[in-house]
Amino acid sequence: MKIIMKSLLLVLFVAISGSNILFAQNESENEVKTTLNKLFDFSKSKVYDKAASYIAYEGEDKNRIGKESFNAANKDELNQVKRICKKISALIDLSSKHEYGKFNIQKDGEKESYTIEVNFVSGDQKLVTSFRLIKTASGLLLADMN
Repeated sequence: MKIIMKSLLLVLFVAISGSNILFAQNESENEVKTTLNKLFDFSKSKVYDKAASYIAYEGEDKNRIGKESFNAANKDELNQVKRICKKISALIDLSSKHEYGKFNIQKDGEKESYTIEVNFVSGDQKLVTSFRLIKTASGLLLADMN
């Protein structure tokens, strides 16, 4: 009887642990999709100052890389945001719809990043683009797309 109880408890523990991991992934995936949807909307409507707060800083200041978004008040940084938004806008304009595909979570020590594939669909053609977002103190930021 004790063996059956222990086995039952072990199965129950594994089932609960597995569902918690799945729930965490679904929660992260939803957060990534929400962030990308906002960025897509800002890109499409050319609201670059708001889009800047969703894109990870790239530049000479090593202390900001991977930690902060672009600063929309800085003309040079805003120009980089415009370039990224125009790429996103071109993908949206070329397609009739977009669908989310594979989602992955990567951990590098304490840092977490998320990669999601987005299928931009136009008729029978599909262009798959990967978006990588990083988790920062201020939220998720787009770090890379290809």
